Amino acid sequence: MYTHSLSPHAPHIDIQADILHCNTKTEREYVMDTQHFRFAGLQAALGAAVLAIFFAGCAASAWDVYISGHEETADGAVIPVYWKNGEKIILENSGSAWASAIAVAGGDVHVTGLQAAGQGKLAAVYWKNGVKTQLSTGPGSAWASGIAVSGADVYVSGREMNAQGRFSAVYWKNGEKTVLADGALSAMANAIAVSGSTVYVAGNNSNGEPIGVKAALWLNGEETILSGGSAGAATVVISGADVYIAGNDNAQAAYWKNGEKTPLPGGAGASIVNALAVQDTDVFAAGTQVNEEGRTIAVYWKNGTKTPLTGEQHTGAANAVALAGKDVYIAGKNANSNGIQEAVYWKNGVKTTLSRAAAVTAASASGIASIPRFKPKVRGQR
Repeated sequence: MYTHSLSPHAPHIDIQADILHCNTKTEREYVMDTQHFRFAGLQAALGAAVLAIFFAGCAASAWDVYISGHEETADGAVIPVYWKNGEKIILENSGSAWASAIAVAGGDVHVTGLQAAGQGKLAAVYWKNGVKTQLSTGPGSAWASGIAVSGADVYVSGREMNAQGRFSAVYWKNGEKTVLADGALSAMANAIAVSGSTVYVAGNNSNGEPIGVKAALWLNGEETILSGGSAGAATVVISGADVYIAGNDNAQAAYWKNGEKTPLPGGAGASIVNALAVQDTDVFAAGTQVNEEGRTIAVYWKNGTKTPLTGEQHTGAANAVALAGKDVYIAGKNANSNGIQEAVYWKNGVKTTLSRAAAVTAASASGIASIPRFKPKVRGQR
């Protein structure tokens, strides 16, 4: 299944092509959705029946894992990258840039982030298959934080500085901006998900009541405050009819399911959820906490049970989570024995370092997507 907070579409299917190229499709693209399937000119219901006869299904033979991030070099440059199954791809850039989130749909790799755009200014940018497009056009700084792909539409969440010098929460659909919250105080859109015609955006808003930074959800632009005072929403996931938001409330990790909060056990200091994945009734949360020694470490929670990922003597962060079958992938950063932050991922708790070049002085992984590869399966085959 998809495990990032995106809503993949069910495309039109030409069975004559897809029987031969089953491994190019994702699991959800084979769901029998009568509103989306087309089968050689037949009605969808008949098409589904014929499909069942000719094509018994797809068996996941392996998973492709895509991780976005950045690397810093000794000369001060910041290079936006993503890794596919551990192989690094450098994204187009014209100066220092950071990749913040990644999505893969229909064979296309979508990455969003930010780019240095002049003295003291940052611009929100988006890459499709490595080619960059600038999203923000205003005089102030902006950056992009999350991405969702639905059909042919690409949605990017972020923030953009307004005329008052504060950030406005915004999102772009195919490059066209929608302002969600704008005022004398800052607001930020941190993550986005799309299901059908509904756009869900999670973030925080310092405007309005109650006073303070509030965790917020915008549903097609209509705001709901989840918690106020000192809170923030970092991610949003749609699972069936349920809406999950995660972040922190009063500096403690928490998630909300349909508006009802579940606190997560932290440590001696602050904790936060940066990413969430849901599979059936299981909820996986990845984030950070400050331990008893005052170090910020990477942790994840499964159904509320916490597992540290970094050692007590090292710092790190868990920034993204994805599920691949029964495997749990978490991407982030971890300080090595020399104190250098490296881009890493953990598969079922076992760490793999992504950034290994000698010229890299620091690195971090920010987003992750897992996509199943399929092979044709004959009915009755195990």
